[in-house]
Amino acid sequence: AAHAASRALADEPATIDEPGGDETPAVDRPAAVDDAKAEPDDTRRAWQRGRAGTAIGRAVHAVLQSVDLADPDGLAAIAHAQSLAEGIPGREREIERLARSALGAPIVAEARASGRFWREVPVATPIGDVIVEGFVDLLIETPAGLVVVDWKTDSVPDESAMDAAVERYTLQGAAYALVLEQVLDRPVARCVFVFTRSPKALEREVADLPAAVAAVRANLRHLQSPAAVTG
Repeated sequence: AAHAASRALADEPATIDEPGGDETPAVDRPAAVDDAKAEPDDTRRAWQRGRAGTAIGRAVHAVLQSVDLADPDGLAAIAHAQSLAEGIPGREREIERLARSALGAPIVAEARASGRFWREVPVATPIGDVIVEGFVDLLIETPAGLVVVDWKTDSVPDESAMDAAVERYTLQGAAYALVLEQVLDRPVARCVFVFTRSPKALEREVADLPAAVAAVRANLRHLQSPAAVTG
């Protein structure tokens, strides 16, 4: 599992008329990093929430995993199918709206232009004695380095809520960057969160990604310290 991302990027690049990353193997354990993906209003246990936190979130992620990024004509049908799969019939228009918002984000246009992107990429590697693993919603290869993109279906009605959400997810994005850099020995240049509740998707980046990665490393070292185990 630690080399899943490496195998994914060694495959042929995803073309703009094929789903990216569909051939990537899945990790065989619950995704520890993905606990941070859970939307804050979901009180179920992590194993019950699944990858994206809520039924709506899971459905939106599933739609964005399979829809053609360049020509999303089948979006409504996929949204309908996912609403049924998640047991929320009648919510397909909401799912479609959130997915369509994400597809209009500038970072998605960047992915299409690059021609080298992968979706739902499983990442996992041991950092010391801790296995860090999760799924990257969209991974883009650019001349400056890899770009991690994460879909968010949180409600962020104002700048204060947006700032709080970005702060809440920063270490999650940094953990992805840490794992990718360790497994692939390639730099991660950016981590972009795409908030889909607005008709026009809102993008926010981790402002200081190296510092956030360093914070993740420090947290992992603390988890492995005797004081953290016995305290």
